[in-house]
Amino acid sequence: MVDTETSNELTHLKDGKYISIKTFRKNGESSATPVWFVEENNKFYICTGGATFKVKRIRNNPQVQIASSQSNGNLKGKYFGGEARVMTNNEIKQIYKLFRNKYSMFRLWNLFANLGKKEEKKHIYLEIALN
Repeated sequence: MVDTETSNELTHLKDGKYISIKTFRKNGESSATPVWFVEENNKFYICTGGATFKVKRIRNNPQVQIASSQSNGNLKGKYFGGEARVMTNNEIKQIYKLFRNKYSMFRLWNLFANLGKKEEKKHIYLEIALN
């Protein structure tokens, strides 16, 4: 059973504009990055470059932590543990729509971020299920 404080933290996390995602290096050291996100059915989704270090770390170790944050990475809540996975192209259509609805500049940002890039460096989507 989830206590009231944890429930309030989760609501705050879901309602935010940014989350800090903490990924883990092979030596166990963590690295946190603020990112845009969307939430649906208690799962969190982020869009990021396919060749970023956070993606490389997740492919090596899918355990992550996420917390509500500001755009500069300053935390607004506590971290929750979860497991991340890279989504397939067949799964992202609905998630792309959620990003477009939440962030007005998402379509333009995504277009320019992917322009002229090799397929492996284009944006990918990650799904995060909380533990």
